[in-house]
Amino acid sequence: MSLVKWAFIGLLVLPAAELAALVLTAALIGWLWTAALFVSTSIVGVLLLRRSGRGNVGRFRAAFAQEGIRAVHLETPGVGAMLGGILLAFPGFITDILGAALLLPAVRRWAIAKLANARQKRRRGRGDDQVIDLEPGEWHQIPDNRRGRRRKSNGA
Repeated sequence: MSLVKWAFIGLLVLPAAELAALVLTAALIGWLWTAALFVSTSIVGVLLLRRSGRGNVGRFRAAFAQEGIRAVHLETPGVGAMLGGILLAFPGFITDILGAALLLPAVRRWAIAKLANARQKRRRGRGDDQVIDLEPGEWHQIPDNRRGRRRKSNGA
């Protein structure tokens, strides 16, 4: 499946998963503590974006202007923290967990490695559909007798 289809499915499933996480958290710790946690993680995300966001956004904007969409990398300084702050600011516990995880350098390195492996596999998977790979014993070379001849053109 293409990345666009996965993103669409994710956008459809995420609200239901966030609602389920909210209800589960409320069942475990109570509605009042759940509401306090819900609001406090959003406040932390906004504060994080205000504190480090301006410098990171400036660097990101300059890199984006120079390289375009290829500038969007987790290893670019500040992008992981900025993305983590955005995810923390979004309401929901699943996005909060993902945002908090992106604030940790070890998790960012792990995510970068996984994304690089996925990109490499996707590039390797893009083979030519017209090419069939055969083992050395499954083929033999046939001499081309037409080498000296020229093709006739239709106009002549």
